[in-house]
Amino acid sequence: MKKKTIYVCLTLLVTIFMTSCSSDDETFGTGLTGKWDLIEVLNGPDGLCKDDYTNQFPSGSVIIEIKENGEIVFNYEDGKVETRDYSFPEDQEIYNSSLPVMTIGEVPFCYAIEGNRLKLHYYGSYFTDHIPATFVFKRIR
Repeated sequence: MKKKTIYVCLTLLVTIFMTSCSSDDETFGTGLTGKWDLIEVLNGPDGLCKDDYTNQFPSGSVIIEIKENGEIVFNYEDGKVETRDYSFPEDQEIYNSSLPVMTIGEVPFCYAIEGNRLKLHYYGSYFTDHIPATFVFKRIR
């Protein structure tokens, strides 16, 4: 009887751990913290109505530091520094995006980390003809 009870308890524990680690439980923001260097902006207002427009930026033009405390610090090449709050909306479904969404200030962005690249795609409302901008950063730390 004692062995059976231990076996049942172990089975329950394994089941609990397996379900709590399922792919349905997504941790938003994984891999975002650190310093990122803006390398290009895809599309956006500079591209107007042109598809696949790319604007390259020299290293150091804009460095962002995404901190674990919910702040992003923007460091511009002219010495200007801005700090904004960021968060991950609890109701991700309202954005109808295949990518996770974060808000910087009140502005929503879908994001994807591909290797050492971070892509922040503007996901807010827009009333213009151009494709919304995607900001591409390279991890520097």
